[in-house]
Amino acid sequence: MDEKTARRYLRRQFSPVGWSLVGYYLIMNILAVLAIFAEGLAQQLEAHQAGNYNFVVDENALMNNGWGYLATIGVGFLILYAWKGGDFLYDEILAKEKKMTATVFFGVLCLCVGSQLVNSLWVMVLEMLLNLFGLSAVGILEQVSGQTDSFSMFLYASLMAPIAEELIFRGFALRTLRPFGKKFAIFGSAFLFGIFHGNLIQAPYAFLIGLVLGYVTVEYSIGWAIALHMFNNLVLADLLTRLTSLMPEMLGAAVQFVILLGFAIAAVVVLITKRHAIRAWLDSEQTDRRAVRCFFLNSGVIVLTVIMVVNMLMMLSGV
Repeated sequence: MDEKTARRYLRRQFSPVGWSLVGYYLIMNILAVLAIFAEGLAQQLEAHQAGNYNFVVDENALMNNGWGYLATIGVGFLILYAWKGGDFLYDEILAKEKKMTATVFFGVLCLCVGSQLVNSLWVMVLEMLLNLFGLSAVGILEQVSGQTDSFSMFLYASLMAPIAEELIFRGFALRTLRPFGKKFAIFGSAFLFGIFHGNLIQAPYAFLIGLVLGYVTVEYSIGWAIALHMFNNLVLADLLTRLTSLMPEMLGAAVQFVILLGFAIAAVVVLITKRHAIRAWLDSEQTDRRAVRCFFLNSGVIVLTVIMVVNMLMMLSGV
């Protein structure tokens, strides 16, 4: 086929991925708002029944309502199953490649955890840059902090979100891009994973960890990617935050830093000792630049990117 036809074909292949994520994002926000509204209404009814007519809504309970996000996962699974069918779910998403070894798992675990230290440095740099313009990232950091304060949000963020996000980004998105190259599929799905977080605090880290999880999915299985993702959300983001919050502030921060530093050092050691194998893997396949251009220039990815960038700017301005 000629160049123009090839580009049109590639954009048709990639566009549904971006538009699907746009739809998922809209459904998520609609259901989250409905869940918050239902929570607020339930609080008011309970207060009125108790004769408390000076009731003030508990805003913390509203913001920590995760039932809307859990409902979104259910709706997303149903849509994906109806669209792609069971064969896609079982034959593609749950496909197994090589056998995972303890050495490899420790290495990718170090890369995942060590990336958090890189992200901490990014947050510091971002805060300094924003302060130059009279802005701050502190408000965003508080909104996306790891510890969950309700059962529904704990169930979502620590347990269900890792499964859902892996099936969406390393299952549906990566597998859709996979026919056009391993490296391209890993990079493209990591970009989508990063931008989908919609804030300047999480997006860079999500992109970095998305590269690792994408590699694990392509070379081993999505099951291992889910395990790593769940370890990150459940152990590091939630349980570690809870444990260190019980300590004096300076001690808790020091404990977290030492843990992240230890994994980051181990990650650097892994990268250095495995540099030749990494180079060989990167050189084993050429990436089609035309596919990369069509991926970023198709309507679905463009619209998704614009929505998320606007969301990032709105969070910075406090809207």
